[in-house]
Amino acid sequence: MGFIFPHKAKVIRVSAINYNVILLQITKPWSFDFNIGQAVELSIDKPGYELAVAPFTIANIPTDNYLEFIIKVYPSKNGLTKGIAELLPNDTIQLSKAWDSYKYNGSGTFIAAGTGITSFLPIFKDMQEKGIDIKEEHRLIYANKTKNDILFYKNLRQLFRSKLSVTLSRTKSRNLHFGKIDKDYLLQLVQSTEQHFYICGPKQFEEDIQTYLVTMGVKQDHIQIGYKF
Repeated sequence: MGFIFPHKAKVIRVSAINYNVILLQITKPWSFDFNIGQAVELSIDKPGYELAVAPFTIANIPTDNYLEFIIKVYPSKNGLTKGIAELLPNDTIQLSKAWDSYKYNGSGTFIAAGTGITSFLPIFKDMQEKGIDIKEEHRLIYANKTKNDILFYKNLRQLFRSKLSVTLSRTKSRNLHFGKIDKDYLLQLVQSTEQHFYICGPKQFEEDIQTYLVTMGVKQDHIQIGYKF
């Protein structure tokens, strides 16, 4: 027996962002409401996907008349993300009601790994639309394995300028830090513990970063972590 979803939507387009990440754009269902930073459970409305369900952050803002999701594609046979990557226009997606994943609480530091950056994109877009100069009161620390894994690098550079710090853990690249984000690296970048910290990435990454910040003196209620994936 499959899951019951309150909403269905049609695929508008599926396009590649890089070698293993896609952009899924679907119609916004009638009566569907969401807030910035919220996520939904998605599935494909086709036989064989009855139990294939996963959470994804909505990557655009509520005033748009469509919904966008940025999804890392895993090659497993009959997997949900692989199935989504193969969808065509007018195929049907099932989705849950929106639920809270991240909420912007004020200026601070965003720390993301890989596709974890997608949870923060609608927050950045909303600040842009409100005319907020993001780099004045925010910093972004963005971890990836290789340069080819970095998403939206040019756009992020425009938004954060010198407040963008990108790290690579598997390959070296000119002007980018090589290594993992550890306590020593954070101590170089975090000027104040009295700010908000937003963390998104694999579970172990989030737990490690949270531990580093707490040992640096950051209060637990100043650290926000979303759903685990």
